[in-house]
Amino acid sequence: MVTVLSRLGNSHLLAEWANLTAYVSRGVARPAYRRAFADQLAVFEAASARKRS
Repeated sequence: MVTVLSRLGNSHLLAEWANLTAYVSRGVARPAYRRAFADQLAVFEAASARKRS
Protein backbone atom coordinates (compact mmCIF):
# COMPACT_ATOMS: atom_id res chain seq x y z
CA MET A 1 0.00 0.00 0.00
CA VAL A 2 2.80 2.41 0.85
CA THR A 3 4.33 1.93 -2.60
CA VAL A 4 1.08 2.81 -4.34
CA LEU A 5 0.44 5.85 -2.17
CA SER A 6 4.03 7.06 -2.44
CA ARG A 7 3.58 7.35 -6.21
CA LEU A 8 1.13 10.16 -5.51
CA GLY A 9 3.74 12.19 -3.63
CA ASN A 10 4.44 14.73 -6.38
CA SER A 11 0.77 15.14 -7.28
CA HIS A 12 -0.21 16.72 -3.94
CA LEU A 13 -3.33 14.53 -3.89
CA LEU A 14 -2.47 13.32 -0.39
CA ALA A 15 -2.01 16.82 1.01
CA GLU A 16 -5.63 16.86 2.10
CA TRP A 17 -5.12 13.76 4.25
CA ALA A 18 -2.36 14.36 6.78
CA ASN A 19 -2.79 10.87 8.26
CA LEU A 20 -2.06 9.23 4.87
CA THR A 21 0.91 11.50 4.27
CA ALA A 22 2.32 10.51 7.67
CA TYR A 23 1.61 6.83 6.95
CA VAL A 24 3.54 6.98 3.69
CA SER A 25 6.42 8.83 5.34
CA ARG A 26 6.68 6.21 8.05
CA GLY A 27 6.42 3.38 5.55
CA VAL A 28 9.12 4.55 3.15
CA ALA A 29 11.43 5.27 6.09
CA ARG A 30 11.32 1.64 7.27
CA PRO A 31 14.50 -0.35 6.61
CA ALA A 32 12.47 -3.27 5.26
CA TYR A 33 10.79 -1.02 2.69
CA ARG A 34 14.14 0.40 1.60
CA ARG A 35 15.64 -3.08 1.25
CA ALA A 36 12.67 -4.35 -0.74
CA PHE A 37 12.74 -1.30 -3.00
CA ALA A 38 16.49 -1.66 -3.56
CA ASP A 39 16.10 -5.36 -4.34
CA GLN A 40 13.36 -4.66 -6.86
CA LEU A 41 15.39 -1.87 -8.45
CA ALA A 42 18.36 -4.23 -8.79
CA VAL A 43 16.20 -6.70 -10.73
CA PHE A 44 15.02 -3.98 -13.12
CA GLU A 45 18.53 -2.62 -13.59
CA ALA A 46 19.91 -6.09 -14.33
CA ALA A 47 17.17 -6.71 -16.89
CA SER A 48 17.84 -3.32 -18.48
CA ALA A 49 21.57 -4.04 -18.66
CA ARG A 50 20.90 -7.39 -20.37
CA LYS A 51 18.70 -5.66 -22.96
CA ARG A 52 21.46 -3.14 -23.72
CA SER A 53 24.07 -5.85 -24.28
